[in-house]
Amino acid sequence: MTPERWRQVEEILQAAFDRPPQERASFLDEACAGDEDLKQETTSLIRAYDEAGDFIEQPAMALDARVLAGASLDLNLGRAVGPYKIVERLGAGGMGEVYLAQDTRLGRLVALKILPSYFVSDETRLHRFQREARAASALNHPNIFTIHEVGEFEEVHFIATEFIDGQTLRELIAKGELSLAEILDIAVQVANALSAAHAAGIVHRDIKPENIMRRDDRLVKILDFGIAKLTEQTGTEISGEAPTAIRVQTETGMIMGTVGYMSPEQARGLAVDGRTDIWSFGVVLYEMLARRMPFTGATRMDTLVAILEREPTPLAELWKDAPSESKQLQNIVSKTLRKERSERYQTVAELLADLKTVKQEHELAAILGGQSAPEQARAALDIQSREEQTGDTSSATASSTALSTPSTPSVAHQLFHVRRGILALLVVGALIVAAMTVALLYRRSNARHAASTQGVLPANLTTTKLYSQMSEAERLAFIDREEQRISAMMGDRPVKLNEDALRAIKSHVDDYAARTGSISDAPGEEDLRVIYTRPLPYLPLIARNFTARKVPVIIGVYLPMIESEYKTCFENGNGAKGMFQFMPKTAKLYGVAHEEMCDVEKMTPAAANYIADRMAELGDDSESMTLVLLSYNRGAPWVRDALRQLRTTDNYERNFWTLLAHRDKFDGIFNDENARYVPRFFAAAIIGENPQTFELQTAPLSSLISKQ
Repeated sequence: MTPERWRQVEEILQAAFDRPPQERASFLDEACAGDEDLKQETTSLIRAYDEAGDFIEQPAMALDARVLAGASLDLNLGRAVGPYKIVERLGAGGMGEVYLAQDTRLGRLVALKILPSYFVSDETRLHRFQREARAASALNHPNIFTIHEVGEFEEVHFIATEFIDGQTLRELIAKGELSLAEILDIAVQVANALSAAHAAGIVHRDIKPENIMRRDDRLVKILDFGIAKLTEQTGTEISGEAPTAIRVQTETGMIMGTVGYMSPEQARGLAVDGRTDIWSFGVVLYEMLARRMPFTGATRMDTLVAILEREPTPLAELWKDAPSESKQLQNIVSKTLRKERSERYQTVAELLADLKTVKQEHELAAILGGQSAPEQARAALDIQSREEQTGDTSSATASSTALSTPSTPSVAHQLFHVRRGILALLVVGALIVAAMTVALLYRRSNARHAASTQGVLPANLTTTKLYSQMSEAERLAFIDREEQRISAMMGDRPVKLNEDALRAIKSHVDDYAARTGSISDAPGEEDLRVIYTRPLPYLPLIARNFTARKVPVIIGVYLPMIESEYKTCFENGNGAKGMFQFMPKTAKLYGVAHEEMCDVEKMTPAAANYIADRMAELGDDSESMTLVLLSYNRGAPWVRDALRQLRTTDNYERNFWTLLAHRDKFDGIFNDENARYVPRFFAAAIIGENPQTFELQTAPLSSLISKQ
């Protein structure tokens, strides 16, 4: 639309709004004088304006005082709505009152939204709402709030949803304290949620800061998925016969989006698709970065004009200290806010890829900055949450040695997945020396603590020799010493290994070490400095759940490393899925549905429970723990049968290493796969607990857990 054409539309609009609604149709016929395109354009804008209505500018409390039954707001406290007992009132809005309620069946808190009478008075609208709300409830994604139930009790219609204890993005923006790392983390999580919803055919249509919440653990949730779509009225022609109907629907809160976040096609009353969410998300992203909205006006009409015709102020003009990523961020925002939807990102997946690139480069910049390795790691744990990796199944099997029975999903994300060109920066000598020095201090403290509490001699604390610089004999001695330390962290009475067992571990350490400096993204070939930063966001969750079940945390930390290399939602060729690689049957046995296997918050406790059950069967000293590890790969029944088979042999000891020494007595599966599983675990743990020896930029992972 040309500026001249828009001025013509605006003049007619303003004149139309000066007239009573019942006179507008005849006025448009006269003012447009046979120009059908002009009339349609103006009519669609009037419809969008009316649908937004006074509701947007009125306090929700005032609206509900008119719409709801008019009873005292406290009368519902203590009331039972089906299985839900109302505890307190949380708020109100166009969709009705919202209460905190107790689900008496499952003993959990829920947010109970009681729909107002105007909403359920129309059978067609109610049935459509129920149908589409159930479709939205089928979305299973960690960044989308969960709809537990859509129901009716004693003629009261309600929606029971997940109760989210946190802050809305509106509140976070108002504080003005969001760092760029936090903004990018929020943006990636929101984009992950939108991508999942669009893949399921659901468009939100009302993305705005009020509909985005961040929990205290930094997990971001999008609220009211599908609600804006569900409440959108079917198109009503503006005519002299129907003005009253239009007005009634407006007054009772029938909106199709919030004006400041509407896409141009929404503002014009046109059909919308997923690209309207991309626009609204771009507005939110701009607002987070600039701390102001891109499109504003003194009135709703002025705001619509800005959306349709004006460009937002460039971010560079609003930043006092522009970040190094400013150009990339501006490009992303600009592409989301193209007036023509064909020029925007066509899918959220494209937008998500660009956001992840910026996020990864920002994280790398933090590593290359002045922080020490422990400070960097703790900052990552403090600022960065699970990156919605909820659907990152693009990678093939992370390791040919992972034939596990169980697996823990990962919702969250592969942190610090650095692009090929960026990886080369990590080999800068000065950084390696600095990281080695700081990490050594951590190891020294950790080793002394282990020595004092476990009675195990600490490693040679004075050596800073790289593994790549060690002789064959030095490597074996290093592995011997460190295997004893890892075993002591797993349980009491670690056994001294023979050279055959040490060489089995060493072969895997050598394989890992050979990957240092790799620029490959292929499974099992990525640089160690990439894969050993991935665990950072998950350490608190792992420590909490494994400690609760009295399972050595060292098991929870390094099991995902050998199973999936901490790739979230990874599925191997045998059907095992998630960071911990559960088979669907095992996951179901531990209370996790197949569609939940990518939810790290469900699967981490499941993995801890699985290990705890195997410990109850096989024992919990350090020798028995090697059998527990093997059972994770082969199953407890096979392990028990193998032990019975060897019980009468000479030098029998009840541990994995005895089975390894008699591997000629077992089948090809053991020799080809299982025999490598436990040595590989020790190799992964030795590397993770000695980062400076392997040129890693993190502190020992167990030391980070001890800091939580």
